[in-house]
Amino acid sequence: QEEQEWKQLQEEQQLQEELKQRHREQRQEALRIAREEKEKLELRMFYEEEEERRRAEERRQEYKQKRKEELRSKREQQEKEELESFQKEQEQLQLSTEEKQRRVASRKDELKRKKEQQEQQEQEEYFREQQQLEQERQKRKESQKARLDKVRDERQKQEEQEWKQLQEEQQKEDHNKNKQEENKDN
Repeated sequence: QEEQEWKQLQEEQQLQEELKQRHREQRQEALRIAREEKEKLELRMFYEEEEERRRAEERRQEYKQKRKEELRSKREQQEKEELESFQKEQEQLQLSTEEKQRRVASRKDELKRKKEQQEQQEQEEYFREQQQLEQERQKRKESQKARLDKVRDERQKQEEQEWKQLQEEQQKEDHNKNKQEENKDN
């Protein structure tokens, strides 16, 4: 009878061990799947941010080109109008050649000065726009980094918690084994 009981005890113990082993394997598999899912999510987020950055850069280039064209066209039109207006003035006044030459030179200087002033203003405006675009890009970059850091921190916390839980289970298991061995010895 003792042998029978002993055998039964061993079988039960073996069954418990197998169940625990299976449970542990299932847990590890679940952890692995969760980790893979998180990595996939991070990767997708990264690619989406990259795509958004690329599109933003394209938009920025298009806007820059369009703005350049508009400014050039505006400047040319203005110069053309001013020259036409000046020519009409000259025809109406019918000044002497010398006076005409003096006025032409003066007018040219004035136009040149205006053009330089306008170009400087355009450069300053362009520089301001660039700064603004750069600030926006920086903000997007920081926002993406914060999101990734948050995901990474959460994953690390979860892994630590699961690792701690696994260790506690292992300790309990070892404690139970030791107890059983002590009982066996007794």
